[in-house]
Amino acid sequence: MGGNETEMAFPGKAIFVETQWLADHLNDHGMRIIDVRFTRCFSNHNKAAQQCREEYTEAHIPGAVYIDCIDDLTDASFKGIFYVPTPHQFAEVMRRAGIDNETILVCYDEAPYPLASARFWWTALYFGHTRVMILEGGIRKWIEEGRPLSNATPQVPPGTFTPKTCDSLRLTKPELKVCLNDDHNVIIDCLPFRQHQGKALNPWSTRKGRIPGAVWLPPVELVKGLNRTSTDKEREESMTNEKPYPFFEIEELRRIFGKVGVEEGKRIITYCGKGDAACTVFLALKMIGIQNAAVYEGSLAEWSRDPSLPMECSL
Repeated sequence: MGGNETEMAFPGKAIFVETQWLADHLNDHGMRIIDVRFTRCFSNHNKAAQQCREEYTEAHIPGAVYIDCIDDLTDASFKGIFYVPTPHQFAEVMRRAGIDNETILVCYDEAPYPLASARFWWTALYFGHTRVMILEGGIRKWIEEGRPLSNATPQVPPGTFTPKTCDSLRLTKPELKVCLNDDHNVIIDCLPFRQHQGKALNPWSTRKGRIPGAVWLPPVELVKGLNRTSTDKEREESMTNEKPYPFFEIEELRRIFGKVGVEEGKRIITYCGKGDAACTVFLALKMIGIQNAAVYEGSLAEWSRDPSLPMECSL
């Protein structure tokens, strides 16, 4: 299929593409599929990286190239804090993946809902690549529907990508400091409830607790089949049970966000431990049309390491 036909197939400004759409366009010229699975064993990067690469090699969506959620999507000069890569580093990642500024991207991961794929999607948007979509249901839904898989690593010609940052999507530590105690901002903590309360330590944090004033809304509250009544075992099993957990419908998402103070006219800031779940909640904010939203990329991995910054716990 030629480039113009691919242009006509591109589904506008939608965030997701359905599995059937991707199946119909697997061989389109001008499109690149990105496998960014990284959820299993994510607290151990080396183990996760090896396992995810092995899983990719064994079976992936035909034509997909693999991108590492940490090695490729964070600044390699920092350890333990997962800043976005430098523009040069990201351009090199895109070059190796055969991506130009006009390439249509469809990304997916193996999580129950978008995690690493949400991080890639947000990173691509931050660097000015707006032609990026997430596969609805990820590889879980693709496999569930019996669609084809491949163990062939595609050989792609190098791309040429020129990054142009969109700073409104990303919040830094100094910027977040001035947002504290400001009613015009809603800070969303996307971590598990016990970590939000300060009763458990996040793996990426050096101190227990949350950023002062943050409301609690993790991704599990936004998808069907998982919520605050789910047990820890059920949530843990969701990471490995191969079942996709779709987002609620738009009106239900609006209701859920409204309960924590999200409304037009306010700036919404998301954070988590290292910046993946924060991108998932940011994604859901975009689904309901919230424009003034940003991810605090340093999250608790950065905030907790600065003893001059306050953290609070529930009594």
